Amino acid sequence: MSEFHIGEMGGTEDSPLGHIDFDRMLKDKLSRLRERMKHYNLSAIVCLGELNVGYATNIPAIFPGASAIGGNRYAVVPLEGEPVGFEEANTAYVLKKQLKNIKVEYSVPGWGGPNFASAPEAQEFLTQSFAEQIHSTIKNMGLEKEKIGVDAYVPQIDEAFRKTGLNTSQDGAKALFESREVKTPLELECIRSVAAIVDGCFATLAKNLRVGVTEREIWGKCIAYAIENGLTVNGGFIDSGPHTWPKDNSRQASSRRIRPGDVVYADFFNFGFFGYRSCYYRSFSVGPPSREVRETYARVYDWMQKAEHAVRAGATTMDVVRNWPDDQELWGKRPPFIESETEKLSTYWMNMGHGIGMSLYEPPFFWKPVASRWPQKLKENTAIALETLDGTPDGKAGVRIEEMILVTDSGYEIISKWPIEEITEVPLI
Repeated sequence: MSEFHIGEMGGTEDSPLGHIDFDRMLKDKLSRLRERMKHYNLSAIVCLGELNVGYATNIPAIFPGASAIGGNRYAVVPLEGEPVGFEEANTAYVLKKQLKNIKVEYSVPGWGGPNFASAPEAQEFLTQSFAEQIHSTIKNMGLEKEKIGVDAYVPQIDEAFRKTGLNTSQDGAKALFESREVKTPLELECIRSVAAIVDGCFATLAKNLRVGVTEREIWGKCIAYAIENGLTVNGGFIDSGPHTWPKDNSRQASSRRIRPGDVVYADFFNFGFFGYRSCYYRSFSVGPPSREVRETYARVYDWMQKAEHAVRAGATTMDVVRNWPDDQELWGKRPPFIESETEKLSTYWMNMGHGIGMSLYEPPFFWKPVASRWPQKLKENTAIALETLDGTPDGKAGVRIEEMILVTDSGYEIISKWPIEEITEVPLI
């Protein structure tokens, strides 16, 4: 490496070489957010969304499947001064001692807690109590007469805010979305970290992928490795044999046993490292791959290479996908049988790409049906994932690959390091 990257340690190593300074990362993120707040003339933003709360406060999304379902995690971010994060009592008690650069208060389940599950009268009481708490916080900041952004539209909450007299605007969502697109240096280190740990997930897969084991057995070992190395796991697939084309998206892994000659691929997506997400595919062959598999893989790899070489700040999404095939022409006469222009609009999870960050899908979006008409410009210091795939001509197997890439001032940096030039062959025994 020409330059040392903290994130390639795969953790928050504290050494003479450095560590991930989360206080500095929050300062940098708030600087970006406040620039966009000024653009929209917002004096504060109320963050209701889980990811936006994490972005603006560094409050970790430990249980993203449940933590924000009842409005029990939210934040107020003023244009100047200290953000205020709100949490349920136990977590708030802990965070008060740990987080230095924000104020932590106890939250009220503003959505009727959780997910409007209480009786209607209780919902009304809780939602109004939540709105009054937010109004009081903003009033203490001296901003109660100013324009206040909100990052999500929830009708009951919007009405409750207006009853308190707050002048709210949905521009808060725009400000946060635009802030999160371009990453700060330490955000990029977190994304490098998640890629480095997922490299190890693929190594775990290669060691355990053998004839006779099931998809689910392999999945369990890979997930154990991810969790043991500090990742949260909220997605992913392992598919084998006939499940690889068309891809079986109905489950993460099945009880199917691996057979000689199978193609197996894994997508370790939505694995989180301090909230920053992975999206990373590789394909494997159990024993020597067939000629059809090798040729299909070479075709898919060629599409990836042409896309990668077009990545640079200032290029467009259409520049990147220009050499990818038309989905209707490619699959019109074979599975999944994309026979019409309308059906082509269902291919958004096939040859495609997307931004990654605190959410799995962020701008820009690389998909030929939309990029050809509405291209988006690539920005320096964004993180993206590009995915290419195809099935063998006989429809018996499919291969998929995906790269995690940082857009740099000079072009791009690939941070997904598992070998990709050829399909990975594992022994039969």
